[in-house]
Amino acid sequence: MTALLWRATTCAALATGGFATLSQAQDTTLAVPERPVLRRALPVASPPAPGPIVQQSPNGLYQLSITDTGIELRGPKGTVKINDTGIHIGSPAAARITVEGIRLSLRMGEDVRLESGTAMEIRAGSNLTIRGSATDIMASGPASITGAQVKLGGCTNPKPVARSGDLVNTSVSPAVIVQGTQSVLGC
Repeated sequence: MTALLWRATTCAALATGGFATLSQAQDTTLAVPERPVLRRALPVASPPAPGPIVQQSPNGLYQLSITDTGIELRGPKGTVKINDTGIHIGSPAAARITVEGIRLSLRMGEDVRLESGTAMEIRAGSNLTIRGSATDIMASGPASITGAQVKLGGCTNPKPVARSGDLVNTSVSPAVIVQGTQSVLGC
């Protein structure tokens, strides 16, 4: 007989006469005293050892480095460093630093110093104003101020200034410049 037919025959024989007086099944639940629930936290990974986070370009010429003390951008022609002492933009002697845009505002709470190792030029496409509560323009050599008209002093009605050889009337007090230049006026 096949195994399935054998099982069916055995079950039928037991049901008809083998267990005439079957007892009720007993309750099989098990009473277990309650225990407090212990919650377990996942293990906390220790922080990685302090060190810079560094990203670099595929060719390795450009880098961004972040540490707990600052940020540094580095390239073959210069660096930008931001840390607790300030912001430093630097480059090798042969590199040029250019700032371009529509407007540039530079506002400092304290001193500003522009310094050049050689020549410096300040140029404006239209008006240029240099203003301060006390302003000194100094040169260790000759200094010149040129313009279509140069006004010395802050008065509203400046007069022509005498040049070498111009006529000056000294018989009146104060002396009056008879013939002066219209390109240099003073108060």
